[in-house]
Amino acid sequence: MKNKLPKRKMVRYCLSDIAKGLFNGMIGNYLLYFFQPTVKSGLPTLLPENKLLGFITVMALITGLGKVIDAITDPWVADLSDRCKHKDGRRMPFLKYAAAPYAFSVLLIFMAPFREGSVLNAVWVCVFLLIYYTSYTFFFIPRNALIPEAIPDAKDRVGYYGISTAFFMGSSSFMYAATLFVDIFKGFGVSALWSWRIVFTVFAAIGLTCLLLGATAFRENDYVDARTAPPQPLLSSARSILKNKIFVTFFAGDLFSYISMAFFQTAMLYYITMLLNVPESQSFLVMLSAIGVALCLFPMIVKFSKKYGKKNMLVIASIVFTVVFAFIFFGDKLASLVKGYELLLGLFMGVVVSFPFAAINILPQSCMSDIIQKDSIENGVNREGLFSATKTFIEKIAYSVAMVVVSSVLAIGAGEGESVGMLGVKLTGVFAGVFSLLSLIFFMLYNERGVTEFIEKNRSAD
Repeated sequence: MKNKLPKRKMVRYCLSDIAKGLFNGMIGNYLLYFFQPTVKSGLPTLLPENKLLGFITVMALITGLGKVIDAITDPWVADLSDRCKHKDGRRMPFLKYAAAPYAFSVLLIFMAPFREGSVLNAVWVCVFLLIYYTSYTFFFIPRNALIPEAIPDAKDRVGYYGISTAFFMGSSSFMYAATLFVDIFKGFGVSALWSWRIVFTVFAAIGLTCLLLGATAFRENDYVDARTAPPQPLLSSARSILKNKIFVTFFAGDLFSYISMAFFQTAMLYYITMLLNVPESQSFLVMLSAIGVALCLFPMIVKFSKKYGKKNMLVIASIVFTVVFAFIFFGDKLASLVKGYELLLGLFMGVVVSFPFAAINILPQSCMSDIIQKDSIENGVNREGLFSATKTFIEKIAYSVAMVVVSSVLAIGAGEGESVGMLGVKLTGVFAGVFSLLSLIFFMLYNERGVTEFIEKNRSAD
């Protein structure tokens, strides 16, 4: 048995989640808002407004193509990582080489240099979005796969995921404040376009620093025992994982949960500024209320998940999210009833969704580590990379589905010269509510007790 990973190194390893929160915010919260702008935003329409079949936007096509590439790279990188024989370990070398491309590509997405409406801008965005997704895969699949290996104790992992999620959601809150920083630059006479680009540049620099610190947090070989690589080829190994009924059930719940979360994050700025009629300069307050309260709820969620089970907390979170999306469709009507107090209504919405934000960000990762540990005990081989690839793929599929659907649905009801319609904004809540309801059903079917009892029984036997 190797040394136990010190907490200070565990915390440093979690710094990568700060970058993940910033970059996910740039892509998840602002990519559509930046390239499919409202009239109020003051942003130019950089991409062509042509639509395939009359409703699929250019952004939907770009993000859809990105997911095709992801479908190939995720399992491939996972298999490379599982079989890597680098002298510094089979995970850490990936992190060191992927950090810079990951940070620079997310920034360059927003630097499309051609004239408004140019097809070349669409090509630019597509290329750097593909690089972004690929470098994300090369960084986070090996990085996440190392966690069950370096932190074998399930209770220690819950603590790790608490720190990890706190960093992720804390950095996400800074990203939500982007509108405030953009407004400051606008006040100095900087154009809306370059105000956003300056803010994104700062966040990209912070993210790169955190990635490099995380990638050099510790020497992998000092804390990880020699591992057995999967004897099966990639496709055979993947098929055997998909035969794991417990994993597939949780996979489905996590997938639908992330899609509903991605819908909310992708369209949140539209909900706040269009449905609730809150000024863009104040929208960050609503976003920060959700993140701030969620961070405060972390200790309670960790404590209650140990006492009542992670499954039960996820079920409650899915119920709350489903109800919230039901009310989003009537958001403009609710705002008219509290005219003059729209910001308070927005803050209330932020507080309500804080619990799902916290639970859905922290608990699925811990559940997945439990499933990985059970699989390793049962089969005698370590397939952390492939499991991690599946988890990462869930997140990418979620954001992809959200962007493809939201981008196209938002255009429903848009007037002449506009890219977003009020009806389209409201309909995104309907789609998201359906996905949230599906996540509730599958989380209820997940056999958490069977997984934890199996792990405890075999650990006691050792």
